[in-house]
Amino acid sequence: MTRGILVTAAVAALLGGAAGAADTASPRPKQPRLQDWCVTKGERTLALSFKAPDGATLVGVVLGPRSAKRGVVFAHESSGGFCNWLPYGRRLARQDYRVLAFDFRGHVSSPPARTRKGRYDLDLIGAVRELRRRGVQRIAVVGGSLGAMTALIAGTSMTRRLDGIVAASPGLSYQGLDAERAVPALRVPVLYLAAKEDYDFATRAQKLHDRTGSADRRLVVVVGSELVDGAAGAANRALIGSFVRDRLGG
Repeated sequence: MTRGILVTAAVAALLGGAAGAADTASPRPKQPRLQDWCVTKGERTLALSFKAPDGATLVGVVLGPRSAKRGVVFAHESSGGFCNWLPYGRRLARQDYRVLAFDFRGHVSSPPARTRKGRYDLDLIGAVRELRRRGVQRIAVVGGSLGAMTALIAGTSMTRRLDGIVAASPGLSYQGLDAERAVPALRVPVLYLAAKEDYDFATRAQKLHDRTGSADRRLVVVVGSELVDGAAGAANRALIGSFVRDRLGG
């Protein structure tokens, strides 16, 4: 009888120790603090952090239904952060897309990377992987300037191909990244979008369009300097929405 009590106690101790070890090994991830000015109180609860392939930590917000199989990653310009695109991201989230808007390394809520400070293309790859990890099967990237350029570059190296890229006012090169050299190898459908009065982005978009290897590519140059903001950008928002819907289905 004494032996039975000892055995039972030993088993209980082992089980208790295993449970404690499991609890210690699987802490609940700490939710990152967002410094982005545009997020609502409710959206702050949707903040997330994830990793680029080189280990850089990135911070953003994910919107839309958890069951969504179609998703859009928004990649911002060199000045600012994901607030540049979040208003339009909210619109797509209401249309049942899973939306991930994030800050590049060293921008707003995302800390600087210890190495490879200019590898923003890796940040974009990490964002796409994060959406796929959440069950999203078809993904498009919408980016402006730096974000457009990184999407074009990252789109040439992903093992699982993107379903579409919207490159708004794309840059040619930045901090060692070179979209002009990369795009001949791109096989992803691309919508290039630029405004005539917005610096020389129309010329840059034309150059990238002409060099892009994908047969499914289109260039739209609009009058004025606004692309997606306000009433002037309504037609362009509709154009982007149509491109995303056609490439992702639904």
